[in-house]
Amino acid sequence: MNAGEPTDDPFAHTRMSLAEHLDELRSRLIKGLSAILVVFLVAWFFQDEVTRIMARPYTQAMGWLEEYYVQEAEEVLAEHPDRKRTEYFITDDPSDKRLRNFETRLVTIRPGESFLFVLKVCFYISLIVGSPVLLWQMWQFIAAGLYPKEKRAIVLYFPFSLLAFLSGILFGYFWIVPYGMYFLNRTVSIEVSTPSITVQYFLTFLTGLCLVFGLVFQLPLLMTFLASVGMLDPRTITKYRGHFVVGAFVVAAILTPPDPFTQAMMAVPLVILFEIGIWCAKAAARRRAPGLGEGA
Repeated sequence: MNAGEPTDDPFAHTRMSLAEHLDELRSRLIKGLSAILVVFLVAWFFQDEVTRIMARPYTQAMGWLEEYYVQEAEEVLAEHPDRKRTEYFITDDPSDKRLRNFETRLVTIRPGESFLFVLKVCFYISLIVGSPVLLWQMWQFIAAGLYPKEKRAIVLYFPFSLLAFLSGILFGYFWIVPYGMYFLNRTVSIEVSTPSITVQYFLTFLTGLCLVFGLVFQLPLLMTFLASVGMLDPRTITKYRGHFVVGAFVVAAILTPPDPFTQAMMAVPLVILFEIGIWCAKAAARRRAPGLGEGA
């Protein structure tokens, strides 16, 4: 082919040697990781505010639990007038509702645990806030090697995928974690035990559930994508609703703590997302081939 002659090759002007590719990748990684590092340093500077935000679901749950324990203690004292009020409360004053041996804050049991907690919190915050920059840099590197049709598909689905993932994280943070923590701890009477949760256990509980729900919220988008490329028939999956409901509770039992409440809090949203996914898959199938997505 002569120089200057038109070509159908979309990569004609973007071809690079292996060394050039590696240099480009290194440059993109440095920019993306630098953004994460900057966010980490900012989070570390504001570590008090950041750790309070991270501990919010626990503080909220313990506030609810304290109200529940106060009510429970008052009922026990009303049924047994011979018992001393100081068995449950700090003072004998009926207006003083401060419980004895009840701590609404997270605790540490090993040296350095607080430091590791702050370190992990700042790291997770830096990943959440800084990762879009890293992903954008990786997209700039990968996009140069994609065909226009492939680029359009990624540009169409990726923003929704990121939004769904963040929505799942927020759903876990604002709903699942505080209510799950409250329910898990109120199952035992105040006469038997009171919660004393370590910072490391809570952080593992929080990040685990938020990550799981971030992935779970990808379900409608995954179903839509598979239907749009012809790998999923909406009419077929509609027939297996009952099987999916059972499967959702089985998956929830595996991925969540071993109690029915937390499992239901995961399984029910999973079923709702499945129904949304069916609706979206039908719409995608109709666009691909009119009449294909029709049916119950």
